[in-house]
Amino acid sequence: MYDAVFIGSGHNSLAAAVLLAKAGWKVGVFEQADEVGGAIRTAEWTLPGFRHDAFSATHVLIFLSPFYRKMRRELERHGLKYRHFPVQMASIFPDGDAVSMHRDLEGTLESLGRQSREDAAGWKKLYEGYRAAREVFSTLFSSPLPSLRTMGALLGPRLRLGPRGTMEFAQDFLLPIRVFADRHFSTEKGKAWFAPWGLHLPHSPETAGGGAFAWLVLGVGQDPEGGMAMPEGGGGSLTRAMASLLESLGGEVRTGVRVEKVVVRRNTAQGVRLADGTEVRARKAVVACTTPTQLFLDLVEEKLLPAEFVGRVRRYRYGVPLMKIDYALDRPPAWISGEETARAGLIHLARDIDQMSLAFNQALRGLLPEEPLVILTQPTVVDHTRAPKGRHIVWVVARVPHRVRGDAAGEIEPGEWRDIKERYADRLTDIVERYAPGFKASVLARKVLSPVDLEELDPNLVKGDAGAGAVELDQLYVFRPLPGWSRYATPVKGLWMTGAATHPGPGITAMSGSAVADVLLSAT
Repeated sequence: MYDAVFIGSGHNSLAAAVLLAKAGWKVGVFEQADEVGGAIRTAEWTLPGFRHDAFSATHVLIFLSPFYRKMRRELERHGLKYRHFPVQMASIFPDGDAVSMHRDLEGTLESLGRQSREDAAGWKKLYEGYRAAREVFSTLFSSPLPSLRTMGALLGPRLRLGPRGTMEFAQDFLLPIRVFADRHFSTEKGKAWFAPWGLHLPHSPETAGGGAFAWLVLGVGQDPEGGMAMPEGGGGSLTRAMASLLESLGGEVRTGVRVEKVVVRRNTAQGVRLADGTEVRARKAVVACTTPTQLFLDLVEEKLLPAEFVGRVRRYRYGVPLMKIDYALDRPPAWISGEETARAGLIHLARDIDQMSLAFNQALRGLLPEEPLVILTQPTVVDHTRAPKGRHIVWVVARVPHRVRGDAAGEIEPGEWRDIKERYADRLTDIVERYAPGFKASVLARKVLSPVDLEELDPNLVKGDAGAGAVELDQLYVFRPLPGWSRYATPVKGLWMTGAATHPGPGITAMSGSAVADVLLSAT
């Protein structure tokens, strides 16, 4: 018997399990896939020796996480080693111009300053604001909501800024990306450099609250104590290190084991039943790293839940999905913008915010976007273990519809993803080719994952939504996953949630995991 049983081995599950094990709990983690990690895994699935991140790639917000700050040395002893990019990220434009974020603030300001002095001044002011509010962000996103801890953190800006300044600070959290960018940058390229980070979530430039997310991620990326990085060997190195640390603390991790049901008796979760019929008991808690629809419409019998609660679960929304392509290359991309972007870890390809908005709207309406925002990473810029000597890999994602009703370009007939994904992948490849001539000729192999493929590989990526649920204000903060249930508890006593479907939402942060561990330790 365990003290706590975890359903799924995503990094939030592993973070919570580690913290509970350090507190003396006996914990067991059960994962249906053949390896740990959930959406943070690494696989050789183009050619031998080419190690691709199966889902998520660039690690940023983990450096703001209290879990990582606390456990960094122990994780490093279990094999974790982060590689930071010499140029953090870059936006490349069709005319060959680019705007980059460097490891040092001065380099970023110089790049923005080539667009305008106002753009450089705007980012400097935003970064200084991030630095002043960094610990507020950390506490807000790593603590249960509502809680005295978050109230105390939010009191800080009020004391420092005064009532009017505090209201302006709060207003910034509600601004769409487009409005936020217009307020702080003067040129279209400066705005287009800032905006894509808000679109890593299923946001449009007009989605309320998106500006604050872009500000936060870019702030952590610019921070000398943070940055944009990847674990050596691929993202799976993080979750493997977490699992190894957990096992060293006496925890158990079992892969290739599917949980079929949560065992509930007298309205209390007492364990789980595996697909082979085995019942695994839990003395104190069952923690599910799943989406609400999986947990409450599949793993828990509906009759055990209040009808009003089930109704809310059925209304839980998922965001605009992703399509993903992994490429094995015989040489690195030759970007039209030159050497600076050749050293960048992450690259955005789009003309301006209007193009990003149009493409998102097309995907939202069921159309294959004619020219989507392309998000691309170049892991082998800093990590040569990811490919054979002299070879390289590239990771590409773009927003697409889950159900294809048409093609905005009028070239691809509507149909099932299995029939059209390669043709749409050709379109994305052509876009990259325009920014990096010779790219198509350098491709040795590629693997294309449609939204349907993504969900088949990881059930938490419902309809291909990498955020485990729409990330809009009505499903964020005290409303995530559902109003009244933002503190990780559920209507079933002893059953708890963690993961991207809970506060603070998606991203490689380990914050949900550390928060639910804090709640469990406080409750017991």
